[in-house]
Amino acid sequence: MRIGFLSDIHEDVESLRAAIAELERRGCDQLVCLGDIVGFTLPFMRYIRTRDANRCLEMVRDQCVAVVAGNHDLYAVRRTPEYNAGFPYRENWYELDYDVRARLSKNRIWLYEDSELPPFLTPASSEYLRSLPEYIVMTIDDIPFFFSHFHYPDLSGSRIDSLKKARELWPHFRFMTEQDCLIGCSGHGHPEGYARSDLRLLRFHPFGSYQVERTQQWIVCPCVANTTRANGVMVFDTRAFVIEAIPLASGKTIV
Repeated sequence: MRIGFLSDIHEDVESLRAAIAELERRGCDQLVCLGDIVGFTLPFMRYIRTRDANRCLEMVRDQCVAVVAGNHDLYAVRRTPEYNAGFPYRENWYELDYDVRARLSKNRIWLYEDSELPPFLTPASSEYLRSLPEYIVMTIDDIPFFFSHFHYPDLSGSRIDSLKKARELWPHFRFMTEQDCLIGCSGHGHPEGYARSDLRLLRFHPFGSYQVERTQQWIVCPCVANTTRANGVMVFDTRAFVIEAIPLASGKTIV
């Protein structure tokens, strides 16, 4: 089976249409969305006139067999993360003044209001975002997958974090093992291509096709949205164990 992965759409409906069309052209049997469907941040995004959070949510809901919440999705409906990496969110967190939250967070978590525009969600869109889990375990072709926006213990990517070493992922691999999962797939990092890690080594790869091992590993998909980085989608072939990181036509492709 060929699984198509979408991640970090960030209200970019034109890139989402192109991404879905590309995955259909590549013969994908199922589509999975790894979060951050909404969330438009200035000046990182480049499509302010065409952004459409509600249409993106409709398309993802209609096209994808599995969808998880990203940090921007949680913020859009003022949800604090269940897997909070130990940060003590208060019950009234979003009722607190921004300056109070900035002081309490000590630059450890994202606060959003300093750069993010409101998504203008319909009631149906808000309800859908509130329903999304922070992770999903799904078996496809006898392969147990773990889907999340980022890594444990910050599955939504709500913490300010710069992942550099494979050992930082050891808690995530332990959590995957507890769920009996072989392959973990996430977004959030916006790699120009894709990233892959086992317990020993975290590597970043340019767009292309790659044979991967049938061992426990964590894979990070490219970003759909047209941002300052090259964007794209990913296909995982469960029979051949081949990953394809596919660029979209943003004009910033790195190969």
